[in-house]
Amino acid sequence: MQTTMTLGKFNYGNELEFNHNKKLSMNIYEELKLGNRYSKTDLANKLDQESLKTSREGLYHSKNDNSTLFFVTLKKQGKEDRLHYNDFFEGEFFHWDSQTTQHINSPKIQEIVNGERTVHLFTRIEEKIKGKTQPYVYCGRLQYEQYEEGTSNPVHIVFRSLDYEDNTLNEDLREIYLWKPNKVGKSTQSRIDKSKVVSEERKRNYSKPDETARKGLITSRVGQGYYRQQIIEKWGGVCPVTKCDILEILIASHIVPWNESSDEERLDPENGILLAPHIDALFDKHLISFEDDGTIVISNKIQKHNYEALNISHDLKLGVSENMKGYLKRHRQKMQEKE
Repeated sequence: MQTTMTLGKFNYGNELEFNHNKKLSMNIYEELKLGNRYSKTDLANKLDQESLKTSREGLYHSKNDNSTLFFVTLKKQGKEDRLHYNDFFEGEFFHWDSQTTQHINSPKIQEIVNGERTVHLFTRIEEKIKGKTQPYVYCGRLQYEQYEEGTSNPVHIVFRSLDYEDNTLNEDLREIYLWKPNKVGKSTQSRIDKSKVVSEERKRNYSKPDETARKGLITSRVGQGYYRQQIIEKWGGVCPVTKCDILEILIASHIVPWNESSDEERLDPENGILLAPHIDALFDKHLISFEDDGTIVISNKIQKHNYEALNISHDLKLGVSENMKGYLKRHRQKMQEKE
């Protein structure tokens, strides 16, 4: 067996062992469907794990194979203050706090770290709605990525989701992927930031779509794409220029176009604005842009008598975050080149 990991980064020397053990637990993966809802009783019957019916823990080690099941409730209302909001998706990565009795060198944690056990994640937003216990949503398999040094009892671990779906049509998965502690006025204590990290596998799976697929990813009529959901989340479901909130027509527009963006930039929500169709068309053709303070820039190509027809004016302003400024600068430069 490989030596114990101490620096908190994935040891690729364990990858072969992980892949071998992953095959042993495929029976669980094959029995379940990504995005489906399951109660613990459902899973106990389906996976022949009788003791799971009465388990109240958030972590369950299979009696039949080398699988470990994580049961995570994201919204921890009513829980004691010592339980923190450190469980959430950050793109394809999942942040997780262990049980309060565990640290990175706990035997079962080390089995997960070293790839001896395959983790299956079951998540729900709330434990109960109107007094009714909610089922968990199966979010697929997790692979150890790193742990946060200095954390213990619980230890904070970041996993990569092997079955993460950028363009999922499943509403439960989309809601879970987009949920963050700040939705309930909380903040995470984790210092690990994966917001700008894209795995090599995700890059390979996220090749440039054709025009039909692109419209499914970016526009709303087909659009259930994860990137679009991120943009809707960022802008609160409203075009920041026109204040239109008809989601059926709003477009998640890249500031720096797809063919001029790196893999990371294509997936970065800071490179996107939720726009009404006519504003998107003007922005896409570099007939309008925005300054770093959000002030609209209108091309000289648009004659003033069209301002009213297009419902634009120099008074329009966009809310700009710090990380958008680099993208907007490139957009303005392109606009100047076309003037």
